[in-house]
Amino acid sequence: MKLYGERLVVEKDREKTGEVSIGKRIEVETARASVPIEKERVVIERVPLSGEAVITPGADAFGDSETMRVEVYEETPDFHKEAFVREEVSIRKELTQENLDAEETLRREELNIDTQGRPIVDNKSVNNKPERRPSDRA
Repeated sequence: MKLYGERLVVEKDREKTGEVSIGKRIEVETARASVPIEKERVVIERVPLSGEAVITPGADAFGDSETMRVEVYEETPDFHKEAFVREEVSIRKELTQENLDAEETLRREELNIDTQGRPIVDNKSVNNKPERRPSDRA
C-alpha cells in the first residue's frame, strides 16, 4: 500500500510584463537675440563765414576736379544656428529581488489502523521508531 502526501513545489517562470520604447522627438521654440550694431553716418555741416574772403585772380576757385570721398561702414549681424550635444542618455536594466510568500493547504494520507480484538500490531516507520496506534494512547 502506498500513502500519498502533497508538498509545496515552487517553480519560477520568466514572462514579459511590458517594454519601454525610448526615442527622440523634436520640439521647436523661438529664440530671440538682441545685438547692438554700429552704423556710420556722414554729417555735413555748413558754417557761414563772418567776413568775406576775396580770392586772388588765377586761383582755381571753380574747378570741377574737387571731389571728396568718405567711406561709410556699418556692422551687420550674422545669425546662424549650430548643433551641439546637450545631454547624453544611458539606458540599462537593473534586477531587483523580492520574496513572495505563498500559503497553500497540503494533504497527506495517514494510515488508519482499525483493530478488532487484541491483536499485536508492530507499526514501525522507516526510521525504526514505533508509531503508536490511537488505541495505544492512555
